[in-house]
Amino acid sequence: MPQRYFGIYLQSSLLSLLLLITPYFAVAKITPKPTSSHYSQGHFALSYDTEIHYNHNEAKAVAQQFADFLRPPTGYQLPVTQANNTVKNSVFFKLVEQPVSAEGYQLIVEKEFIEVKASTAQGLFWAMQSLRQLLPAAIESRMPINRQSWLIPQVKIDDEPRFSYRGMHLDVSRHFFDVAFIKRYIDWLAMHKLNVFQWHLTDDQGWRIAIDAYPKLTTIGATRPHTVVGHTYDYKPLFDNQAVAGFYTKAQVKEVLEYAKARHIEVIPEIDIPGHSTAILAAYPELSCHQQPVNVQAQFGIFEDVLCPREDVFEFLAVVYQEVAELFPSQYIHIGGDEVIKKQWLASAEVKKLMQQHNLKTPEQVQSYFIKRVAKIVQALDKKVIGWDEILEGGVADDALIMSWRGTEGGIQAAKMGHQVIMSPYQYIYFDAYQSRNLDEPKAIHGLTGLQDVYQYDPQPNDLNAEQQAYIIGAQGALWTEYIKTPRHAEYMLFPRLSALAETLWSSKDNKSWPDYSQNRLPKLFKRYQQMHINTANSAYKPTISSTIDDTGLHAAVTTEIADIPIYYTLDGTEPTLASIRYNKPILITKETQLRAKSYAAAIGQLVGDARLTLSPHLALTKKITLSHPAAESSAAKLQDGQFAYDQFYSSDDYAIFYDTDLEAIIDLAEPTLVTQVKLGYNSGRHRQLHPPVKIQVLGSNDQHTWQSLAEDTNPQGPVSALSFTKVKVRYLKVIAINSKQSDDPQIPKLPLYIDEIAVN
Repeated sequence: MPQRYFGIYLQSSLLSLLLLITPYFAVAKITPKPTSSHYSQGHFALSYDTEIHYNHNEAKAVAQQFADFLRPPTGYQLPVTQANNTVKNSVFFKLVEQPVSAEGYQLIVEKEFIEVKASTAQGLFWAMQSLRQLLPAAIESRMPINRQSWLIPQVKIDDEPRFSYRGMHLDVSRHFFDVAFIKRYIDWLAMHKLNVFQWHLTDDQGWRIAIDAYPKLTTIGATRPHTVVGHTYDYKPLFDNQAVAGFYTKAQVKEVLEYAKARHIEVIPEIDIPGHSTAILAAYPELSCHQQPVNVQAQFGIFEDVLCPREDVFEFLAVVYQEVAELFPSQYIHIGGDEVIKKQWLASAEVKKLMQQHNLKTPEQVQSYFIKRVAKIVQALDKKVIGWDEILEGGVADDALIMSWRGTEGGIQAAKMGHQVIMSPYQYIYFDAYQSRNLDEPKAIHGLTGLQDVYQYDPQPNDLNAEQQAYIIGAQGALWTEYIKTPRHAEYMLFPRLSALAETLWSSKDNKSWPDYSQNRLPKLFKRYQQMHINTANSAYKPTISSTIDDTGLHAAVTTEIADIPIYYTLDGTEPTLASIRYNKPILITKETQLRAKSYAAAIGQLVGDARLTLSPHLALTKKITLSHPAAESSAAKLQDGQFAYDQFYSSDDYAIFYDTDLEAIIDLAEPTLVTQVKLGYNSGRHRQLHPPVKIQVLGSNDQHTWQSLAEDTNPQGPVSALSFTKVKVRYLKVIAINSKQSDDPQIPKLPLYIDEIAVN
């Protein structure tokens, strides 16, 4: 055989072999993972002359959506026509009467045709999302792709969701997002087979929906003059000079609702009352108990201004909820009910009178009275009420659905009471939390919710029996936007955690596998997100540094959420590269060291992360430490764990916290020991400036009766104070840090004092 012909033959043979094994590489690549999927050799080749058919008018819209989705990257103008039977080189969307769940579907890909079967248009739509993922990732491009084979592996899929309620929330009050972004958000939910979008439209920082009867809600309540710079709890916070404004007209809301309806997503509005109502009261201060002017909040958190439980307030809310109900076709309205500070109620003569009239003994019962009154308003509009789990306090309204966010306890209580429950615990599925402890993570509110945390969360607690678990109708992720100002930042916080949530809510519990998801399917999702130009977080590939202390010393370990990721590190504070030391076992730390690490993510093709931790194997490790304040004793170990916290983002778990007292710690070195320095770590934590102590003192003793002053710092600046002194031999060290006795706010008697380490050298 001539050489050039042999080369052509070899290329042809390799191509045939590639096409033969392609389906096996494609096995189980769909996320969320289907109930069952059986792959065969072969593929269906989508081409310019493929036809798209449907058998019923209700299936026509899905068939047309599929053709529209294919057009930009392929350039194919595929005809969409009604047919009775499946024919060669066609994709057939078929409504059938077989016993399939309302959202279930069957997808059959043969070499010569594709059949999509479901008993509802919604089921066909979810099937289309699976078919979309069977195509190469390039199908996600909205620009033409040349020289691309659009091959779909031969497979039979039977699939249906585990939960009927699969939701995702977006806060547009703290930062406003335009209609174009809301539509993209809905597209993302649809791609991941989520079927509920909760639109958090009102809060202290802005009212975002037009209400005809009360125009000042948007002319006044939709704008704040500036926003806190940094974290809202920073020491001496600053503000920018940029107004945040915006709201949705009723026409825009209708536009979004039509868009969501076409994607089989229910949009639930949230109008949060009676707390988180500063924007309402800025517009209509007469609705408060004090009836004094207030401003739309420029900081974040929980505030004292609340709606007053008066008849004029309920009349106001009746009008608001009526306009909302007329606009939104959803069966639900979310009324909030969370984080209500009751101080203004307790100071109000009107509320005291109300409590006497209705035999209300506690502020929680006043809240229950308020929520029940609002629930009746909503129920009279033929809507069901959803509220955060605080509405359980003092007695809950009949037929209210409980959204459990402060953990799972509220959901468990509600299920035992016979209320339907939507789980939304902040520890697992709040996407405003950090995704790793690396320093290259963007600013977030607090806490750590990694990809694996989301994936392994189960909405049905084991301490409920089967009957009670049936009241858990699903779960909902949340994206609060205090520190999320831009769409790109929102994308980073959503992806890929949104895919993990989707699998948690769609796939059966027994069908889930973290190794399969993280190692086999997540890399494919990254390629798909890349084609969609989504700013995807690679946090699950980033390293995490931890340490332990044993008889041999202080040891550092470096791990990643996803197994078998190569990690490279340095011990001199320099940035790791592929030429740095590769991690393979815990590292013995023999002197104060800043350990830095990066990992190599093959799915991305680069080193990722910036993990840092300063470790100190000092003399006081494992030694007895006594705190003068008994309440802090439980956190004393954090003062002697060999870690300084300033290399990390803020986490309360790093600190011994003194809310109402000074630090006074006595360290027993077990025997007289030469010491020359004490280092105190405080006021640390990336993205959150904590409050420094007023003064630090170090004293030494050999009998705990006579104390010698060794050093003091009268102007601590942080994040670490190193108090050095002439070498002295002592058994006991007393370290005192004086808490600030007064903040800038005269209502706060003392500021919290956070101490992360007392290192003795």
